[in-house]
Amino acid sequence: TPHLPALTMKSQEGGVVTERTPLLGGSTIVTITSAPAPSNTLAGGQTLRTSIEEHPGGKGLLSEAQPDQADAVCCGHENTMYHVLARLPAIHTFSFLAFFLYFGHVWLLMQRPDIAVWIIGSFVTYGVFRFYMMWFGAWNALFLLRKNDVRDPEHWQKQVRPLGSMAFDSVWHAVIVPNYKEPVDKLRQTLDTIASQSIANRIVVCMGMEGRDPNAVAVAELLQKEYAGRLGGFCYSLHPAGVDGETPGKSSNENWAARCVAQYMIEGLRIPLDCITITTCDADTFFHPNHFSYLTHQYICDGEDRYHKFYLAVTNFLPNTGQVPAICATRFTVLSVGRMAEMGNPLLSPFPLAIYSLSLRLAKKAAFWDPSVIPEDWHMYFRCMYADGGQVSATKLMITVGTEAVVGRNYADTIKETYDQSVRWQWGAIDVGYLLVQTFARWDTPLLKRLQMLYAAYDHHLLAVVICVVLVAAPFLYGKLPIMVNLNIFTGAELIFPLKTIMVTVWAIHFGMHFISLCYMDHTLRNDLLKGREHFETQAQQTNGPGKWISLLLFPVADIFLFVIPTMHAHLKMFISSNFNYVPSAKLGARCPNPCGGEDLGNDKDV
Repeated sequence: TPHLPALTMKSQEGGVVTERTPLLGGSTIVTITSAPAPSNTLAGGQTLRTSIEEHPGGKGLLSEAQPDQADAVCCGHENTMYHVLARLPAIHTFSFLAFFLYFGHVWLLMQRPDIAVWIIGSFVTYGVFRFYMMWFGAWNALFLLRKNDVRDPEHWQKQVRPLGSMAFDSVWHAVIVPNYKEPVDKLRQTLDTIASQSIANRIVVCMGMEGRDPNAVAVAELLQKEYAGRLGGFCYSLHPAGVDGETPGKSSNENWAARCVAQYMIEGLRIPLDCITITTCDADTFFHPNHFSYLTHQYICDGEDRYHKFYLAVTNFLPNTGQVPAICATRFTVLSVGRMAEMGNPLLSPFPLAIYSLSLRLAKKAAFWDPSVIPEDWHMYFRCMYADGGQVSATKLMITVGTEAVVGRNYADTIKETYDQSVRWQWGAIDVGYLLVQTFARWDTPLLKRLQMLYAAYDHHLLAVVICVVLVAAPFLYGKLPIMVNLNIFTGAELIFPLKTIMVTVWAIHFGMHFISLCYMDHTLRNDLLKGREHFETQAQQTNGPGKWISLLLFPVADIFLFVIPTMHAHLKMFISSNFNYVPSAKLGARCPNPCGGEDLGNDKDV
């Protein structure tokens, strides 16, 4: 009798598992068992809850850290290569623009106008494609955000999860809040939204303080007294200054804080490594009340893949746009909708943006954050990808998380601070050099993964700014080129139009579509998804209604002055020097009286 593999089918109902195994001849073996109870027990029979309850309240200062270090590549000369390749973005951007704005206009237009038309047509086609992909993702994201915007604190606990999954209350979350001389009231707002979580008793907050801040310990201990009783744990780290090989900034702060809190939770609280997620955020992050409950649900549902995942919520910059000038508010609204589009596009696996989570196991495997860089979110993703052999991907948490727009001392200072923030964001282009080095050095990662990451970084940091300049300048530099257009494919009728006429028509159509969609999306976010959210100003007159919609007409101006020009500025600065001075964004809208002595916490911004 030939041996055939049995095809076993499982079903579960009411905690009972039924297995049906068909045999030759048509008979079937039916086995009925009870579903296994997920384990929530440590070695020796002690439960996780008992372990935590033996260490109530706040831990205070953490001074012991995990010792992991990243492996060197390129025989230890990678940092030299990164500094050399930091000049690449400026070379690419200014060479491309020189060709298009001068060489192409002077020589190509005269000698080979057909090639000029082909180049411009390629950019227009790519720009239109990105436009429709963006809005497809944005509308899909809006649908998913509405679906998941559930305020019931028990909602995610009640969801069905795979058979044999770890218990919901076995997952713990370490949340790092890195800060440097931030207003204490602003830190309180962030901690309020963490303490208001539906599973706040399974969250351990670690305040990432800087040793160079004279008020750091006093502020941390003040916050510990206020919030330790509302959370599963509260502690703080004090990042030492002047460590060789480190660049002062968020990444080096996170690196030290993550090592400290990992040591505390694994060795001190005895929580298993695989039961811990680690989340990093900004000092002005406002979480949805079910953010960590949703994260727990997804972490469990991902099974063994959870150890290769980044968990990304939909970041927006809308909590305080009513406090900033219209051009800044428009820019932050466009950024918010753009992030929605990335998250809502099922064809994309987006990279992290400021606020994200991952398993502590994955963070340890990557030797935590890179203390030598300033851009930390994308860089951490790339670092984990290479450390994990190309297995890392993103799980999208379709739920909103807010972070504030920059607020300066006055109208002009706010615009300047927003511009400076845009320049700092574009320093992320240094990751192109990092990826080039890793692409040629890390053959343990699949080639396709390496090329995908390299293209994504190139598209975001280098190609996007070039496309913007080309699409704006082309009608004026190449507008007289005659283009033959077939208006009737049946009769063969053809008309000749100047390129300028065609491009202006395309501009006008897409400008109108973009403006209408932007107004609707902004209105829906404020009046539906963000209404009633803690620390979100959504109903003020300056953030809602026709006045707000009219201000959104500024989006082309905002894109030019708060994206295109800052990007070229950043590339030029990187070409001159790859040694950066990190300056935290001004968040003076919640400036508070100094509670701990010393100078005003908001004055000294330089690191």
